[in-house]
Amino acid sequence: MTRAAAARRAAVRAVPLIRPAGYVLVAVATVFLCTSLWSLFQAGRGADNEYAAERDDLTRTAVQHITQLNSIDPKRVDLDLAHRLRIATGPFHDALEAEMPAARQKFAKQTAPSHGKITALAVTDFDRSAGKATVIASVRIFTEATGDDGRRTEQRKRYEVGMQRVGGAWKVSELNPLPPGGKPAEGSGS
Repeated sequence: MTRAAAARRAAVRAVPLIRPAGYVLVAVATVFLCTSLWSLFQAGRGADNEYAAERDDLTRTAVQHITQLNSIDPKRVDLDLAHRLRIATGPFHDALEAEMPAARQKFAKQTAPSHGKITALAVTDFDRSAGKATVIASVRIFTEATGDDGRRTEQRKRYEVGMQRVGGAWKVSELNPLPPGGKPAEGSGS
């Protein structure tokens, strides 16, 4: 066998070793490229993710606050009314505070607890930079059974609710009842 033939035979044997290494290199490069593209894609969506997260926070908070504004336990009227003040802001807070003595008397006469439950809620306006939003909500209010008849009552209400971010937390700035037609009643506000 000549030297040239031996060199060719050695080169042919080396090629099978190079091919698996090449496949591994291509696979590693592909994974790196895909990871880089995914990271770039996610980085570009950062502002959208923040917007969506804040809107979700607004929605959760609105559900909690509207539920609390439509729930009362006559055994803890003062606590429930104080909590209503903590979740309110602006003129709505001032109106709740002014109505506190009358509300205390009204709810002290109530014999059974009432619990609000949100059945539907939608964000109709959301200005993240101004920290203001508007939601509409449909609420069912259940009053537990009392007396001999043992009947539980239910009311259905709809609201347009103004929300305002105060110190990083969302608070209720307006609570307007909606009539069956869907628009706020004249003269309603806080």
